[in-house]
Amino acid sequence: MSKNNVINRLANSLQKVNKNSIPANVIEIGKNCIIDTVGVTIAGSVTPSAKKIYFSANETYKDGNCTILGSDKTLNAAGAALTNGAAAHALDFDDNCYAGIVHGSAVVLPTVLALAQENSLNGQKLLISFIAGLEIQFGIAKAFSNGIYDRGWWTTSILGVLGSAASASKLLDLDTQATSNALALAAVGAGATRAVRGTHAKHFYCGLAAERGIIAAKLAKNGAIGPLNAFEDVNGLTRVLNDSKFDPAKIDNIGKDFSIIEPGVDIKKYPVCYASHAAIDGVKSILEGNNLNSTMIKKVICTVPPVVGSNLTFSHPKNISEAQFSLEFAVATIIKDGSLNLSHLTDKFINSASLKFIQKKIVMNVDSLPLEQSNNKNICPEWADIEIIMNDGIVYKTFVNSPIGSSKRTLPEGLLYKKFYDCVTYAETGKSVEKLYENLRNIELAHNLKSIFS
Repeated sequence: MSKNNVINRLANSLQKVNKNSIPANVIEIGKNCIIDTVGVTIAGSVTPSAKKIYFSANETYKDGNCTILGSDKTLNAAGAALTNGAAAHALDFDDNCYAGIVHGSAVVLPTVLALAQENSLNGQKLLISFIAGLEIQFGIAKAFSNGIYDRGWWTTSILGVLGSAASASKLLDLDTQATSNALALAAVGAGATRAVRGTHAKHFYCGLAAERGIIAAKLAKNGAIGPLNAFEDVNGLTRVLNDSKFDPAKIDNIGKDFSIIEPGVDIKKYPVCYASHAAIDGVKSILEGNNLNSTMIKKVICTVPPVVGSNLTFSHPKNISEAQFSLEFAVATIIKDGSLNLSHLTDKFINSASLKFIQKKIVMNVDSLPLEQSNNKNICPEWADIEIIMNDGIVYKTFVNSPIGSSKRTLPEGLLYKKFYDCVTYAETGKSVEKLYENLRNIELAHNLKSIFS
């Protein structure tokens, strides 16, 4: 077996990511991702989806000392990773990266948190392993390009399990050989298609990616062997997922060029699919800038790229899961209330007559990038071109290249804290929000990862 195969190159690249090689700005972004992911996981823990998955995990996995966020319950590492991973994605409020179009933190953080608690490891170890897992995940995504996402593969699951296995291997100090086997075991078990959207399956497969990464690393630690040619094999990942299109040179850049910086990680301002955020910001800016309300509006035309159209498929959502993948719901909510937050995610609001009336005014038009924006250096893949036509014939227009919270328009510290506060209070845990926020902001100083959440 060639030592130059993708799996071995990934294992070698993982070794390059350590506390001495990670720049200070990457550390800060990593901590922001941890804060944000803990917040959305706590909020997500009270959803019907997360509760069902916890009940199932509690029946399947033995007791342990790993925190189930949003509660005082604990499970072993695999069970906690599954449960927290599902909760992290349950509200579709977790971060996003355009390397692969993945929800990276929602898989990798539950992995390292559970394993670090199970093995009594400190916060610095968790932080470094978390960043390393993200970089492996994003690096593989760059090697594939976003073609696998366009083909219908749900990259959060497929690439997430590799990020999870990498972070687990890093945390457990596996040597290069064992790490290679962990990645190989994870790779051949990766799966899920984008058909998961709008259902509990989407949350479950996010959690399952975290769980499988832990199991793969533990198997490798105990001597299990995986197919090291999992990418190159005639029936391997590169052919099956992407018609053999894969640039292994991208793997060698892991630990040199940090994907957390470029393309960066996007932290969501709104608890709906990120594909709708540019349109939300555009409509909101027109409304606020011109003192408009719903009774004055005749039609709203949102021109978006194909990737947005392929994600936002529920024009007439009937429940929360569908509403989170509905441009019409998101834009109508902004028009009706001037905001879009967790309180809007109820079946009563989603099915209200007043909201449905506004939704009828909204049109999603899928098209290519406007010619005049072709040289725009700050554009993200999920841009939006907004046109609001008023009853009196006046037309307002705006183009949003990147939404607030994107890596190009980062969420300010104040808004990050507000989001965290809203998430924790939404779950009604009774915990001190400020204390938890400060604990996470200084997580690299933590000696006991249980006390952070007490």
